[in-house]
Amino acid sequence: MMPKDDFDWTIQDPVISWLMDSSEPSMRYLASRDLLEPRPSQRRLENIRLLIPRKGWAAKLLAGQRENTWWVTKKTCYAPKFRSTIWRLQVLADLGLSRRVERVANAAEFFLDLHLAKDGGYSGAVKPKRGHLCTTGNMTRSLIRLGYQKDERVLSAVDWLVEEQLADGGWDCFGRQGGTLDGWEAMSAFAEIPRSQRSRKVRLAIERGAEFFLKRRLLHEGKRFARWYWLRYPCHYFYDVLVGLDFMTALGYGRDHRLNEALRHLLSKRRPDGRWPLDHTNGNLVIEAPRKPSKIATFLSLRVIKRSLKSSS
Repeated sequence: MMPKDDFDWTIQDPVISWLMDSSEPSMRYLASRDLLEPRPSQRRLENIRLLIPRKGWAAKLLAGQRENTWWVTKKTCYAPKFRSTIWRLQVLADLGLSRRVERVANAAEFFLDLHLAKDGGYSGAVKPKRGHLCTTGNMTRSLIRLGYQKDERVLSAVDWLVEEQLADGGWDCFGRQGGTLDGWEAMSAFAEIPRSQRSRKVRLAIERGAEFFLKRRLLHEGKRFARWYWLRYPCHYFYDVLVGLDFMTALGYGRDHRLNEALRHLLSKRRPDGRWPLDHTNGNLVIEAPRKPSKIATFLSLRVIKRSLKSSS
């Protein structure tokens, strides 16, 4: 059973109005861009976007940046886990920032200088020879969001992700020969590439990857794994049902009946007031507290539902 189109996508809806509160410009920007009907003009969206580094979640993250470039340490962008530069950049990309903000561009260039592998992927290791799936997928997605899509260092990472796809259509972070739902990062990166700019190889990888995830209905691989049923943010280390629904609906598969179980589960998590809570956070990088109404979880859930209602697939 698919969601019914009974959601109010206008600012008059109390949930949308809550997301649009001026106290959090990143969410105001994201909700305006992806949820509002009619969508505001590009000029209006850019005016909202200019406020993101000055106030709210993004401003708090940027306040911890050192030398306008890095977080915690200059030796690596990966460790300590959840606190250093990679993890901060991924969240800032999610919140709508771009390379037009000098401090964000500094951090992105710092990451690329330290962690671009010789084979074209990315790795948590410094000056690596080989890329690593999770790091490559997460940072390719983030760098595209930040405005680096046409950068050769990102194009090489996209090619790397295509080449790393396994025979069954999935991916694995640990070099095993079978794909796993936990190897989701490549699909999320491909979802950020505009449809008109996807190469034939990328399109084929998406088709094979989509079938891999659809066969498992986003939730079923071996014994039931409770964490896949949680809603979590930040989500750059763990897979869950909302992660899967986000990239699958972004890629145009929202009408495939094999997503119905995952969509029903997502709807079951909705509170009576129309908002969604987080079940858990990611390490010690806490943007919103769990088990309370979450703007991030609510925005992502509403965007998934909107895409599933409008999908042509």
